[in-house]
Amino acid sequence: KDRSVFFTSKGREVKDGGGIEADYKVEAPQASALEVTLLRSGVVGDFAAQWSRTHELTKNFEVDDDTYHEFQAFVQEKQKTGDIQLEALYNGAITDLRRILKLSGYKDAARELDGLKASILRDVQRDFDKYRKDIKEDIAQGILARYLPESMLIERSLKTDKQVLAAAKLVRNTHQFDTLLAQGSDQEHGMESNIEGSTLNSAAREEEGAKFRVIW
Repeated sequence: KDRSVFFTSKGREVKDGGGIEADYKVEAPQASALEVTLLRSGVVGDFAAQWSRTHELTKNFEVDDDTYHEFQAFVQEKQKTGDIQLEALYNGAITDLRRILKLSGYKDAARELDGLKASILRDVQRDFDKYRKDIKEDIAQGILARYLPESMLIERSLKTDKQVLAAAKLVRNTHQFDTLLAQGSDQEHGMESNIEGSTLNSAAREEEGAKFRVIW
């Protein structure tokens, strides 16, 4: 459906039916498959509960490498006992494919899916290093949630929020900010010029008409 286009008093384009659209867009960070699985499973909260029983929260708490290794060992133990499946996001697709292959009589291909599943698990486990920074932050939030109110957790998360940091950087850059807000001003001037030109042309036509009537 085509959306109607309107203009503000400054000539900025506004379209109906879509709500407010951002002038400056910053894509939200995408969570990895491993991070999604860890958060959905609740293992971060379980680890935070265990950590709080054996550690004390320091003033400038951060998840260091030792704590991160503890978390990895905790997750691996959960994987062994079946409490968590790191490859869970892909299990549904693999199960469906296995069923279709068996119905088609492709037994050898179906057996190879076990190797595929093991390969996926190895790739997911390597993400512990690739996405270390993001997972550390999840662990920190999980631990701090046991000690701090939600308002303080939100305030803390804003300090590393990609979109908030980009917005703050934009506001500090007055030239870029003013240029962004000035979008459409040329169009506004053009609209004003068209209006003025139209008024002048109308006046000229009226004047010519008056002369014509006098002559006639």
